[in-house]
Amino acid sequence: MKSLIFWQDKLKRGSRTFERSMVPEVLHIVVVYNGKAWLPHLVESVQASGTGEVWAIDHGSTDGSWEWLCDHLPASNRIQGPNLGFGSGNNRGMEEALRRGVPAVHLLNQDARVDPQGMRVMTDWILQREREGHALEVVSPIHWDWEGKVPYEHFDKRYAPQWREHTDPFEVPFIHAASWLMTLDTVREVGGFNPAFFMYGEDNEWAHRLKKAGGRFWIHPEGSLFHDEKPKPWPKPTVLERMAFASEVTAFFEGTSTAAEWRRSAFRRAVARALHPHRWLDVLTGSMWLGERSAMRRVRENAEAWEVARTAMRHQESPHLTP
Repeated sequence: MKSLIFWQDKLKRGSRTFERSMVPEVLHIVVVYNGKAWLPHLVESVQASGTGEVWAIDHGSTDGSWEWLCDHLPASNRIQGPNLGFGSGNNRGMEEALRRGVPAVHLLNQDARVDPQGMRVMTDWILQREREGHALEVVSPIHWDWEGKVPYEHFDKRYAPQWREHTDPFEVPFIHAASWLMTLDTVREVGGFNPAFFMYGEDNEWAHRLKKAGGRFWIHPEGSLFHDEKPKPWPKPTVLERMAFASEVTAFFEGTSTAAEWRRSAFRRAVARALHPHRWLDVLTGSMWLGERSAMRRVRENAEAWEVARTAMRHQESPHLTP
């Protein structure tokens, strides 16, 4: 009789363990556009980590990416949609995560793969942090080139130049969104990316909202991301345009000005940015005005749409997300 009770209890415990394993801890969200060359490596690395499932949105690929996704991901984990930009694609994934109620979300670039063991460690770390009461945190791994031979240049020189000094997770002011792991509560609180951005700048604006809410970015030295991207030598006016545009979007959505008022005061804000002491050389070379002119053109074209989106946010539990 004791033996029977023992095995019945063991089977119950085993059943509970199996049930827990059927619920993925992380929904790994990937926005795909002509990424077939990387997808096998990405999906294999995530699956090897045992942390959850890949959910992908294809933005009209022409290289066979969608066909590959159909062959390798279940129908519930892949969708197609118009190319509305990197941020909007990730928003669709975050909305799916909210519907499923998964514990955590991982935003992952299509041209990257993770170290499986490091992904497991990072997942355990971020979930434990939440259990300990640390809310609104985003963790990212060490960023390497695709072969893992040298650190990704922007990571090494701009985002986390101190990474070699740390063996434990450490805080940084910002890390770009090639690999962001966060709990679902962070998604609920901060929301999605602002759809005013098509590509570039959306992660900076999201980071601003995270910081304003009291959140933090972390780097976990035991995690590794292998990213097949080389820093692009963007022309200076292009960089300045993106900076100005991001500043415009952030300020408008935090303020109460109407679209008409915002357009009328655009030149004054451009002049204020040009007077910054770090911008004098850009002003003298003309780069500042080229960038500002392009940014202001985008502001004038989109201000009405921003006003509509800002009004809609008042009725959204999570900004820019409608699960």
